[in-house]
Amino acid sequence: MKKQDQWLSDLGTRLKAEREKQGLTQQTLARKASTKQDYIAQLERGSRNPSLRTLMNILSALDISADYLIYGTSKERTDAMAVLLNDFTSFLSRRSVGDVAAYYDIVRFISKYVYTNSG
Repeated sequence: MKKQDQWLSDLGTRLKAEREKQGLTQQTLARKASTKQDYIAQLERGSRNPSLRTLMNILSALDISADYLIYGTSKERTDAMAVLLNDFTSFLSRRSVGDVAAYYDIVRFISKYVYTNSG
């Protein structure tokens, strides 16, 4: 599956899960988002790429963030990341420039390896 196909499939899965979590039917969401039920169904199946206008309408109708729907991040995940980044920044501020550069190189190497081998 191509990356865009996977992205659309993941977006559709998150859209459906959020709609169901809120107890909405496809028809109700479509009405709230000023679109058609069939279009919502296609988005949930990952067979359509939403227009920016429709995406914004859906986000507003569900009262969710774009990062959650598009990337799967949640407020809890974002908050946890902020805590970790603050802790890491504090840790790095007590190190020499050389040490920070070495840590940076290590993280870049690891992230390249993980990204390359993550499927």
